[in-house]
Amino acid sequence: MKLQGKTAVVLGGAGGVGEGIVKTLLREGATVVVPTRSAHKIDRLREYVSDVHTGKLVTHLGSVDTEAAGQQLAAFLQKEWKQIDIAVASLGGWHQGAPVYSYPTEQWQRILNDNLTSHFFAIKTLVPLLNPTEGYYFHINGFSADEPYPMAGPVAMAAAAQKSLIQTLAKEVDKTGMQVFELILGPMKTRDRLKHGHGQPDWYTPEEIGEHIANQVGLRQEKVVHYLLSKKT
Repeated sequence: MKLQGKTAVVLGGAGGVGEGIVKTLLREGATVVVPTRSAHKIDRLREYVSDVHTGKLVTHLGSVDTEAAGQQLAAFLQKEWKQIDIAVASLGGWHQGAPVYSYPTEQWQRILNDNLTSHFFAIKTLVPLLNPTEGYYFHINGFSADEPYPMAGPVAMAAAAQKSLIQTLAKEVDKTGMQVFELILGPMKTRDRLKHGHGQPDWYTPEEIGEHIANQVGLRQEKVVHYLLSKKT
């Protein structure tokens, strides 16, 4: 119950990685707010965490896919809690299928919106609401942030840009009590992957990523970028 009394907002909390983070934060006693645009995903998330009897799950029909949507979410959070203690951004998607020189322009625009601009709106929405003396911002990213990924150039480009954005944010709040973390993940053992028979013993589960997040709260950590690529590394 490391997080009892804490309020966390998990953007993407109804997704494959996010749901495991939500489950762990609930186990640790936090009130966890999950905005999503999908009522179906809310039902699926509630069923998934139904065996956890600590913490409190609050779902909200909302998003940060536009600045206006982010402002609406911020107004809801401020009205209910005034400020939050933990923010987690697990946003974006994967697309692979063409070299950069022939990537469809419409896919490029969608990836920029989903995998980069959404994180800009996430920061604008949540950072002003974080506890200014001991708030935590966790950004979930993938290993393509550091290496080329043929046939998925726009996704890798956006991941690298996300990493730069978060490291810049960490410098900008360095003189406050807030802490910012960039978590770079390898392949994950999500529920859907396991259901289809995919997953290696050394891959992390989403709940283990949640444990890493919970373990950082209360510590003063100078390292911004944390690599959770596999249990072997």
